[in-house]
Amino acid sequence: MKKVVIILIVWFFSILFINKLSAKFIPDRTSYELPYKVPFAFSIAPLLNMDGREYLDIACNGYSIKNGSLNLRAFFPVYPVLIRFFSASCKVNPIPIGIGISFTALLSAAFILWKMLDKKIRDKAMILLIFFPTSFFFMAFYTESTFLLFSVLVFWFLDQKKIFYAAIFAALASGTRIVGLALTLPVFYEAYLEYKRDRRLHFEAAIAPLGFVIYAVYNWFSSGNLFIFITSQKYWDRAVGLSAPFNAIKSQIASILSGPLPRYDSPFVYPVILIEFIMFLYLLVVLYFSYKEIKMSYWLYLLGSIVIILFGGILSAIPRYTLVLFPIYIFLAGKLKRVSYFLYLSVSLIGFLFMTSLFLRGYWIS
Repeated sequence: MKKVVIILIVWFFSILFINKLSAKFIPDRTSYELPYKVPFAFSIAPLLNMDGREYLDIACNGYSIKNGSLNLRAFFPVYPVLIRFFSASCKVNPIPIGIGISFTALLSAAFILWKMLDKKIRDKAMILLIFFPTSFFFMAFYTESTFLLFSVLVFWFLDQKKIFYAAIFAALASGTRIVGLALTLPVFYEAYLEYKRDRRLHFEAAIAPLGFVIYAVYNWFSSGNLFIFITSQKYWDRAVGLSAPFNAIKSQIASILSGPLPRYDSPFVYPVILIEFIMFLYLLVVLYFSYKEIKMSYWLYLLGSIVIILFGGILSAIPRYTLVLFPIYIFLAGKLKRVSYFLYLSVSLIGFLFMTSLFLRGYWIS
């Protein structure tokens, strides 16, 4: 356990250091004006960049109409609900509450994952996870840490053959982000294996997608549209639909072939486009080579996640969505030997430095 704490402390201070260092080299586009006063604003405000402001808005004001649309419905409710609950409906400053939830969830997930993993690979797997290029999201006002905790708990209970508890946490994950639906696959798969063993139907597995279902029903009663969280994706430049995977890949390749364009608002836009496509290829390669190399329930989770990501209609969120897919690090920790492991980690650390710097200075990363 001490190793987990040491890894997280090094990671935490690395982000603080990058925040100070990047400000000297990258023009700052972070807004330090927050609706609530916070100490150490230079370190705290960047953690709410981009979607973080939207989660804060939802936590304190609900799914109110914004800019003439219901676009905030694209953000799932569990994380902002937790912030609202622990901040007493934002009567207590919700900003440190939200960041505290993220860090506590990460710490809990790291400890549980450490216990789950084989002793031979857990050091490597934890380092690969914590220093993944977009791991700064674990510290931000985002859903990554809570989602990671819920997904790790799903497999923790599946390992113990406790389908009911696994389904509960899968439901929480599916109410945290739409990719949480991918966790229904391992829950149903393990329920099927249990049925083969004891010839008893495990109906409790049906709880797994309940978070998604409840949010859909809430949207139906509050807006009249059961799937407004899907239709509202258009406000975030995501063309969801059956042709979405093809359109997303086609658009990304076209952007790469076009090269840096004058309309880009910073010199970092094109490198990020390249990183997004590389991350997409990385996911496909891992999915292919991890088949039969990791537990089938892990692999089904990866498969379901990739399918849902692609049907989201855009590749720009892939570096962030990839971060929480912890079976990737289990696979890599087992396959990468000394030289390949250090080469991979070196590339990951370079990506971590680059992407953390951009995010903290207010540039779109994922």
